[in-house]
Amino acid sequence: MEHAEFRDQQDESELTIKGPERARVGVVLVHGLNGNRSDMEELEQLFLAQGMRIENILLPGHGTQVQDMLTIGWHDWASALQQAVRAFKLHCDQVFLVGHSLGGALCLHIAAHEEVSGVIAMCAPLYMRPWMLPAIRMVRQLTPFLPTLREDLRDAQARKHYTRNVYRWTPMAPVESMLLYLPRLREELPCITMPALIIAAQRDHVVPVRDGHEIYRLLGSPEKQLVVLKRSYHLVMKDYDRQEVEERSLAFIQKYTHKETKTEDRRTYRA
Repeated sequence: MEHAEFRDQQDESELTIKGPERARVGVVLVHGLNGNRSDMEELEQLFLAQGMRIENILLPGHGTQVQDMLTIGWHDWASALQQAVRAFKLHCDQVFLVGHSLGGALCLHIAAHEEVSGVIAMCAPLYMRPWMLPAIRMVRQLTPFLPTLREDLRDAQARKHYTRNVYRWTPMAPVESMLLYLPRLREELPCITMPALIIAAQRDHVVPVRDGHEIYRLLGSPEKQLVVLKRSYHLVMKDYDRQEVEERSLAFIQKYTHKETKTEDRRTYRA
């Protein structure tokens, strides 16, 4: 069976860093596993319109061909993101991290080790489902890939206009690598003390909404907020609640731009 899928590189060759050379506020955007920068493009445009400097990072192993991801895992992604954040901080007074799914987990990991002004994690995994790791290990004995499922997007109109430029096959080794790191990530969460916004989706079929609650509970941040969306599936940036995701993300960054933090512990639920 032919698993290779060669990609049109035009989209991925665009500049990953946009905005002013020197900025008061910078935002690093991080997509999920087998995603790409287009997943975060609405947030990118939103923040650019506010005069922020943006890096919409492309994680290692993505945007080329699926075989390139077979040897890539958590530590490669984390190292690339850490290097990008450190370089990005040289151009900004304040830096915020915004990630979706795997990207959200990576942002939380970096926030536990780097000084940033705030972190937004959307539908980030923390436990996933107990059967996933043994199932993936069993599948790997038979094949290194499985067909990529359709995007977890509830809004039918949005699905018509949204084409994910991703691999048609999902490699199992990187998924296993992510799952193996999650226990360590749980240990790191109490070390995160900067403001945090956690966004979860009640109807998410990829990452259980429980993971969002647990991230919120374990965070060491004195200022943290949990938003549970009731209408969207996993791709909350594209789905029914996308406007709320954008509004809350922008409001969070604006709130913590050069302002003193106050102790706060709030949970917000959407009907």
